[in-house]
Amino acid sequence: MVCKGICHRYKAIKTRNQPRYANGQKRCNTCEIFLYWDSFWCPCCGAQLRNKPKVGKHKRKFFVQEIKINEKITQRL
Repeated sequence: MVCKGICHRYKAIKTRNQPRYANGQKRCNTCEIFLYWDSFWCPCCGAQLRNKPKVGKHKRKFFVQEIKINEKITQRL
């Protein structure tokens, strides 16, 4: 699996208010880039994309934010 440069068309821009994964971005470890891509596989190298943070500190932050979003959705119903 080698980066062919196709992934740069789908490069995601970091937002200030939300973490990348909560914003729907995925990371390719081979290409070392965050992407806006619907599939679980990188369009460039074919590697599996990460959907959740790897580091413990960021994992906690991600899951806390997910819980808050789910609470807001249930309150609206």
